[in-house]
Amino acid sequence: MNILITSSARRIDFVGFFKDALKSLGIEGNVITADPEYNAPSLQAGDKNYMIPHQTAPGYLDAIFNICTKEHVNCIVPLNDWEVPKLAAAKHKFVEKDIKLFVPDESVVEKVRDKGKYRELLQPFEVKAPFSYLNVTDAEKGLESGEVDYPLIIKPRNGSASMGVEFAYNVEELQHAYDCAVREIKESPLDDATSKSAEENVIIQEVIEGDKFSLDIFNDLDGNYVTSLVRRQFAMRGGDIDKCVTENSEELLEIGEKIGSNLKHAGYINTDVYYDGKNYYVIDINPRFGGGYAFSHRAGANIPAAIINITRGEKVDEDWLTQQAGLDLARHDTVVAIDKEKPTVMNR
Repeated sequence: MNILITSSARRIDFVGFFKDALKSLGIEGNVITADPEYNAPSLQAGDKNYMIPHQTAPGYLDAIFNICTKEHVNCIVPLNDWEVPKLAAAKHKFVEKDIKLFVPDESVVEKVRDKGKYRELLQPFEVKAPFSYLNVTDAEKGLESGEVDYPLIIKPRNGSASMGVEFAYNVEELQHAYDCAVREIKESPLDDATSKSAEENVIIQEVIEGDKFSLDIFNDLDGNYVTSLVRRQFAMRGGDIDKCVTENSEELLEIGEKIGSNLKHAGYINTDVYYDGKNYYVIDINPRFGGGYAFSHRAGANIPAAIINITRGEKVDEDWLTQQAGLDLARHDTVVAIDKEKPTVMNR
């Protein structure tokens, strides 16, 4: 069995998780990595490793299909926001080749990547999201009516890794923050990731103060809810969790089940949830693995093993779907020597 991890970047840990899962299940196969950067640390860790075009480049999908053909890939697990819409749009082509793609359908990807419509999306599931506005005028009306108050957060509707995020604490800062967000979108890959103009791709949102949680939601390939994993965040670095404690909060697990059962997405999604002391609010939904999964894996979960057995059409062990609560965990870095010859260049 051969597993392709795309946009593997720094995720040597994820490569190891899948290698270990294959070994523990007694399955022969390769874990294959692909990334656009020749010096991505993970390209030193896979059984096979490929340097590919950037996720937004025209040749990205061709390169993925070529790797799948050459390496007889059975399933694909993406780790980057930019590539998910492209993979989702081409999902039928992977299905035709009997390649299991752990990515939501295109319609679900479009919904969860539009942070400006989370209230509309989640309200039918009885899940809360912050008030959001699509322009300064509407935000000012919300402020005047008392619907929201300062501070406000200004960010891209389809953002990634905290790119283009600004805060406003008064009316003068609001317009300036909006203009800064628009400018940053125009100068980033975000501008090519949507048909919306940069001005249409900004939301102004109320800030939820309180405890912060990372909530992962995993479904099978038919969209059936499987499990949720929760971590209380203590520190972030580069848009990723740096320190946390694992939790099995009933309220958050219930929110995860509501979202998974109603969205009926295929594969893994990661959400950020804030608690203001009264209610939980979903802030972000990312339709792929988040780096925070590594903490839950350390706490006993084994979603890679579940993915392997789902791909094989075999039963998923319940023990793989839960984590030990109350573990205080922190991330650390290691240094990897880069062998430029190790990854194979796959331009198309």
